[in-house]
Amino acid sequence: MKHLWKRFWYWMVLLFSTDVVFIFSVWLVRREVLVYLSLFFVLFTCLVLAAGIWLSWRCRQKDEAVLMHFLEQPQEQAREELLARFGSDGAVSQLCMQLLDGQSLVNEKTVELDEYRSYIEGWVHEAKTPLSLSTLVLNNHQEEMSPYVYARLHYIQHQLQEDVERILYYARLQAEHPDLRFGHVQLEECVQEAAEEYQVFLQENRILLTLELQPAEVVTDRKIVMFLLSQLLSNAVKYADSREGKVHLSVFERGELVFAQVCNNGQGVAPEDVPFLFDKGFTGSCPNRQKATGMGLYLTRKYAQKLCVEVRILEELPFESGFGVELVFRV
Repeated sequence: MKHLWKRFWYWMVLLFSTDVVFIFSVWLVRREVLVYLSLFFVLFTCLVLAAGIWLSWRCRQKDEAVLMHFLEQPQEQAREELLARFGSDGAVSQLCMQLLDGQSLVNEKTVELDEYRSYIEGWVHEAKTPLSLSTLVLNNHQEEMSPYVYARLHYIQHQLQEDVERILYYARLQAEHPDLRFGHVQLEECVQEAAEEYQVFLQENRILLTLELQPAEVVTDRKIVMFLLSQLLSNAVKYADSREGKVHLSVFERGELVFAQVCNNGQGVAPEDVPFLFDKGFTGSCPNRQKATGMGLYLTRKYAQKLCVEVRILEELPFESGFGVELVFRV
């Protein structure tokens, strides 16, 4: 109630000034009753001020309750209660209209976003059907193709599958309740599986893959971890050295932390680009990254945050030059 005292200070000055005038008048007329009447004037003034402040505080509470009800549920009924409390003219009425218009716009955009997400997820599932069919055809007719043709088709199919998965994870990024399934996961097995999935990709780009995996168990979502590893591995393969490309994967445990590192021997990243690597759509100043979408590392950081996994840029690399990222899990 401190703010109410501040609001009533001028009333206090006026009332006590009036008391001074009355007391002075009594002193001029009958000095023998001055003390009694002075005490009566002062006590009566204090009671009037206290009652006024209490009534103002109660009214303010009711005003705040009506206003909060409208802010929490900006609907027509709450608007009518607010206008009945504050009046239909002036700034409050304009504020009500603006809030209702804003809420309507937010509701429309929310519906549009949900429809967009549903459409993307439906499209991804539809796209997975021909991809699965192509996998079946490739596996059943591998003998009818030359090794070169089979490798090229498998390489293209892997790229399409990766793009489709990235679109699906991007569409689900803003979901109100993410579908997370935590469990005990052997991290070195996940890295090994991701490396096997990229064998054709590595062979097509003539990149040497080295593994340094130690047993390490973490509690996390295995499916999303596989997605994170695929994004980092895809990024490492794309930007490895064009002549003698090398990619290194490692898993090890130090104290209460488990590290999964992915690095290559490419040109690396310019120092001025490092703070923005995980920003949405950022491709950097390097010429060979201009055709990139800038979504891989962005999705990696976003989904790592959902899993409470830290994403770091490697400062020490096993190569003379290059770029690397590590995922840091807590045991």
